[in-house]
Amino acid sequence: MTSMTVSKLIAKKEVQKAIAQSRALLRCALPEGTFAEREEAALAVSNEIVRSLLEEELRELAEGYGSELLVDGVPYKEHEPGTVVYHSLCGGLEVTRCSYRQMGVHNGPTVVPLELSAGLAERTTPALAFNVAHAYAQHDMRLHHDELRMAHRVPPSRSTLERVAGRIAEAAVQDAPRLEGQLRRGERLPDGASGVSIGLDRTAVAMREPRADDAPSKPARKRRKPRVRRAPPPTEINWRMAYVGTVSIVNEDGEALVTRRYAAPACDDPRALVNEMVADVRCTLTRQPDLPVGVVQDGAPEMWNLTREGLQALRDEKRLDTWHEGIDRYHLSERLADALKVCNLVKEDRQRLLDEWTGWFDYCDGTIDTIERYLAQKYRELPAAREQLWEHLVYIRNNKDRMRYATLRELGLPIGSGATESAARTLIGQRAKGRSRSWVEPRLRGVLTLRALRQSDRLPRFWSRFVRRYTATVEAA
Repeated sequence: MTSMTVSKLIAKKEVQKAIAQSRALLRCALPEGTFAEREEAALAVSNEIVRSLLEEELRELAEGYGSELLVDGVPYKEHEPGTVVYHSLCGGLEVTRCSYRQMGVHNGPTVVPLELSAGLAERTTPALAFNVAHAYAQHDMRLHHDELRMAHRVPPSRSTLERVAGRIAEAAVQDAPRLEGQLRRGERLPDGASGVSIGLDRTAVAMREPRADDAPSKPARKRRKPRVRRAPPPTEINWRMAYVGTVSIVNEDGEALVTRRYAAPACDDPRALVNEMVADVRCTLTRQPDLPVGVVQDGAPEMWNLTREGLQALRDEKRLDTWHEGIDRYHLSERLADALKVCNLVKEDRQRLLDEWTGWFDYCDGTIDTIERYLAQKYRELPAAREQLWEHLVYIRNNKDRMRYATLRELGLPIGSGATESAARTLIGQRAKGRSRSWVEPRLRGVLTLRALRQSDRLPRFWSRFVRRYTATVEAA
């Protein structure tokens, strides 16, 4: 419910009357004590009121079903009764309900109509399910379990939260490509949109992988206590390069108005990630075909091959005539500073020359040609520094067509890959990296999917469509 809807609900006369009655009864029932003690007691009582109400509603739903039902028009008959505890923010809900088996099919599939009617996802109420998905995109469930308890909620065990989060994330990975296409069609261009900028990068993540039979084992950690249980299959921690991509709608100054973020583990094909980025660009150009498109990232050739391949599809579709490319200027400035260190100049002269070049970049596309000639002259004058300068000269010659920053400025496109670098740090780094933290592929994929949706401001709208997988129309046969 939105805040406006909640305020309208609370403003209703019958709701106000119920609140007044409940307040009076609760005030009399609370034990004597300090304000803090009475506050804690009031929160505990309100949790129990909501928990018992939800449990009662689920029981009434379960008792209202007949022996035969239509679930999305398919006939099912009563199969087996069972008592299950569903989880909510206010505690467990113990309900006796029946499962139903599809009719006309030998050993056909079974469903639980109660769960489909109420939208119970992985045996949790809708509110707790969304709460877990939102939290899983930010931090681990151990921390979230503590936060819920500190907020005077009654969460299930940490292991249950982990299980629910993992299954929801796994389902989100399956539905994300389809549902994000629906989200794009409903998104509007922000006011002041003047261009589109994309970028692709990689960052290392610790992955927990099975050790190959012929691989040499790494030194085992010293144990303070002997192992009692049987050891699990041996694994190794290897650092793999996860992919991150961004699509930014920018204003005339090259500042991002909206940024959509994507990420994928190293084991996935990055072309799928690039296709999602290209879909954003396609949708943007459908709304405003004259927007310039730019690619700004570091100089890794494999990243450029992927983004060019993706944008070429738009050119083949006649949606895009050309795009503009730029090497992130911060990376270039670092390389130029390293090149000047071997040019036999004092620190003040190196800084003065670097500042001059930085200023020229904004106004003259030929600045990089001037820099190339300067370094080539130093290459001839300083035989001892030739090997180091040659590396920088080759880099400039291979990439100088992507160092025409005056043109990018004139088009209103960014000259730095700050959006992509930031996504690598916040989307992957803050969530997937940390002391003693390692991942298996499915779990990392699910976490990155939910976190990318959240950081792209899409998670609430995604969730409203995603939860339909847990619902169905249940009718009497």
